[in-house]
Amino acid sequence: MNINLDMKQHKWGASINFKNLMKLYESNYHLVNKMFSSNSVSKNKFSAFVGERQVLQYEPIAISKYTSIFKLYFKFQNFKVQKEEYYIKPHIIFTLYNDAKLLEAKTIKQSRDFDCSIKEKFKTNLAVLLWLKTWLKT
Repeated sequence: MNINLDMKQHKWGASINFKNLMKLYESNYHLVNKMFSSNSVSKNKFSAFVGERQVLQYEPIAISKYTSIFKLYFKFQNFKVQKEEYYIKPHIIFTLYNDAKLLEAKTIKQSRDFDCSIKEKFKTNLAVLLWLKTWLKT
């Protein structure tokens, strides 16, 4: 996912602070739940969301009562060879907090670096928000 964001032009980028980051997490949580409810996908196993023109692969990493960690990425099919399918693995890891109703998206670098800046987290989660909104429109 490489969305070029001009943070100053977007309404979410007006004020980058902890409160707005939490609002972004909450918005992403509701979008992902909408995606799960509109597709009959089991949160416990490897499965796919089927859109009009695209297939989004869901890969659970760790599932517990209150928290789910997973990846979402696109599934592509080579039209020259019917049986050949491939995936582009993401560098984004999603953590869904059911009790707090938040969805946090982190890059692999951000998950390894505990002192990641709030601006980096904000930019990643804003990109995810726009990506999820686009997916739900398809």
